[in-house]
Amino acid sequence: MPDMENFIKGAFFGAAVGDALGAPVEMMKPEEIREKYGVLKDMAGGGWLELKPGEPTDDTSMLLDVARGILANHAYPIEEIGHNFLRWYQSKPKDVGNTTRTSFENYMRTGSWREASRATARTLNKMDSNGSLMRTLPVTFGYWNSLMNMAKWSAEIANMTHYSVEGTTSCIYYNFLIYNLRNVKQTKRAVVSGTLTLTDNHCKVMGINPVKFFWHMIKALQEDAAPIPPRGNVLDTLASSVQCFLSTDSFEEALISIVNKGEDADTAGNIVGGLAGSYYGYGSIPRRWLDALTNRDDIMKVAEDFIELWNQKGFRLEEAR
Repeated sequence: MPDMENFIKGAFFGAAVGDALGAPVEMMKPEEIREKYGVLKDMAGGGWLELKPGEPTDDTSMLLDVARGILANHAYPIEEIGHNFLRWYQSKPKDVGNTTRTSFENYMRTGSWREASRATARTLNKMDSNGSLMRTLPVTFGYWNSLMNMAKWSAEIANMTHYSVEGTTSCIYYNFLIYNLRNVKQTKRAVVSGTLTLTDNHCKVMGINPVKFFWHMIKALQEDAAPIPPRGNVLDTLASSVQCFLSTDSFEEALISIVNKGEDADTAGNIVGGLAGSYYGYGSIPRRWLDALTNRDDIMKVAEDFIELWNQKGFRLEEAR
């Protein structure tokens, strides 16, 4: 298991690497990827967004916005995160998800993130998209010493744009999974399954009652389960990502496996990258991928600021509760 610095840097750089690696094949089918690349193993650039090799998407931009908001106001990060979101949106990025865009516009009309996402839910039928999951990683590291706070802020930040019980539960589960993989001394599969119980317990306390989440994940995690394509909805993205993490034994293998499935490859790459990067550590990420990242200085600054936060608050991997 990696040490604290290796752990935190592995998570943030892993997520960005996965996003940038998967972005060129977003919306492609596996057979289309095979025809064009054989097996995609290197930063290619291009794709429908016409990205540079190593250039991440909105997934990484919003993840870093969440991270900076938590660092700026650990006690109540919502307004700082919201300001970061709007500055990014007004910079005219290459892509903004439809649900996210609608919630941004509703916020600018209402001045309330809670009202904004609920207004979006009344007008769109795609609230279970994965736009909240792709940015939830920093919550794990910001609220490491309190699972209740981790669950609370995971839900609050998800609901800023995506008013979705399934999405909220998925975010809580992902944050808890990174925590448990570090702290529970069991096999990966046992931890992945056990985290469902932990998530269920906290959701019950918080009054969160998903209809599909637990059934979908339990089915996907069976050893003989059929592979799930990483489609744009939150449940398939999460299930496919966890399947790839369980079926591989290294960071590189996990990332290559997930991005070559195509579909929503950048977001699934982001999720697998954060998961595998934290589990295997920064040192496990291939140097060719790290060197290609176009925003590595921004990612390093955020990772180092979280390391400083941990040192200030006395968070310890071996002492986490």
